[in-house]
Amino acid sequence: MPNTQVRSVKSTEGVNRIKRSTLKIRRLGLSLLAVILVGVIVFLLIPSPIEPVKWYAPRALSFQEASPWKQNNKLSAAQLVSDTPQFPEFITFDKAGQLYTGDSDGKIYKVPFDAGGNPQKAQVFADTKGTPNGLKFDAKGDLIVTDIKMGLLSINQSGSIEVLTNQVDGKPIYLANELDIARDGSIYFSDTSNYGRVTFREIAENKPHGRLLKYDPMTKQTTVLLEGLYFANGVALSADEDYVLVAESYHYQLTRYWLKGPKKGTSDVFADNLAGFPDNITRDEQGHFWVGIFTTRLSFVDQMHRSPWLAGIMAKVPESLLSGASAPAKHGLAAEFGPQGELLGSWHDPEGSLYGVTTAASHNGYLYIGTAPGGSKGVHRVLLTK
Repeated sequence: MPNTQVRSVKSTEGVNRIKRSTLKIRRLGLSLLAVILVGVIVFLLIPSPIEPVKWYAPRALSFQEASPWKQNNKLSAAQLVSDTPQFPEFITFDKAGQLYTGDSDGKIYKVPFDAGGNPQKAQVFADTKGTPNGLKFDAKGDLIVTDIKMGLLSINQSGSIEVLTNQVDGKPIYLANELDIARDGSIYFSDTSNYGRVTFREIAENKPHGRLLKYDPMTKQTTVLLEGLYFANGVALSADEDYVLVAESYHYQLTRYWLKGPKKGTSDVFADNLAGFPDNITRDEQGHFWVGIFTTRLSFVDQMHRSPWLAGIMAKVPESLLSGASAPAKHGLAAEFGPQGELLGSWHDPEGSLYGVTTAASHNGYLYIGTAPGGSKGVHRVLLTK
């Protein structure tokens, strides 16, 4: 009988301990929930650093429907040319056919080819100590570079660097991005954004901070040709140099600025509703334009543009936590346009071995592909077969 009472007392004490533990856990859980709730309320009440503008993006095109955007595997067989420049934003060639490209660490590389057209080991040509994006040789053989941090540069064959311009109208050039050079030596280039860097807040804000600029090497003067662009990016002159194109990445379009003729000094839309964010533009020998598509359309971004409240909330989130939301889709894509803005075709890698495409440059029977941070690494090329 006494043993039964002892067991009963111990059992009761065990049950009580469990109840007390359960009660503590519940209290802790409620306290944690209260802290989270207060944190959410405070987060929502904090003013957003931006004032977003509502925009209804055009309906995203389907890669399955019959159109020049229809999905294929033309980029899937791309060959690695060089993995030394990890992120070759732009690609150009000198008169000898050697490839030049910049990397995000400031270095510019030269990749020679042997007699059979096979790429050789990459060599460091120069170091801007910045971030070289656009590159093109002028008539003298100097490499003209748009550097995000340094401005418009000229680099001679020995690698010596000269700053051509980093200001316009007494104000800084915030983010020199891409360029093209006219036959008279005039340099047309983009100043992407007055944010001075690529930031999620700008795409959330949806306001036009970009510009198209011109540098005259004779007068050494820089002028603003066009402003109010939505992330001004790639730049390319037409074959006749009667107009210059500039990509507006965040509005999925290519804008044309007229340099000659009755429309001189005005602009219009050259191609719109692209299947992603257009990056760099190059022109081939036929006068066609090749556009690298950094990422296919991101449904979350289009949804955010329709809801300024959501965009304002997202702008308060630390950018380090948003890398996944703005990362490029693993779908390689480049597009070819005719001189009137007609889409002639698209080149895909739906498996995503090659993605984050910034540049597609036609040269000696190959399409050379460049990428940027967030995408795949290295210079690639694929045979230009239709």
